[in-house]
Amino acid sequence: MIFIGGSREIFELPEPVIARIGAIVAAEHGVLIGDASGADAEAQGLLAGYKYEHVGVFHAGKEPRNNLGDWAAYHVPSPEGARGYWVHAAKDREMARRADFGMMVWDGASPGTAVNVLRLAIANKPCVIYDLARG
Repeated sequence: MIFIGGSREIFELPEPVIARIGAIVAAEHGVLIGDASGADAEAQGLLAGYKYEHVGVFHAGKEPRNNLGDWAAYHVPSPEGARGYWVHAAKDREMARRADFGMMVWDGASPGTAVNVLRLAIANKPCVIYDLARG
């Protein structure tokens, strides 16, 4: 299982990420992905274009904000009174827990993406990071 994530400010995936997602599809790996706009939605769009089925979408709200392939959706509720980053932290923790590997597309600024990389590293799970800020 591969946790794919990234910054909400990314609206175009770089070619190496597109190629890596193609390799994930070709190898038929399971994908865990969030429902946010930005990198999540861009990766979802690519996976949906492949008509790829081995995807689970994790969301904190009642319904996913994005589920472009009409995949299985997993609701992970937020703690009572959660705001900002904390609304989505529980679902991100769950994806990192279930994943064997990670692939993050980072804009060099998103704290949520950086924390997801850290979660995977602490659990000794390899993670490929595409750092757009540094090329």
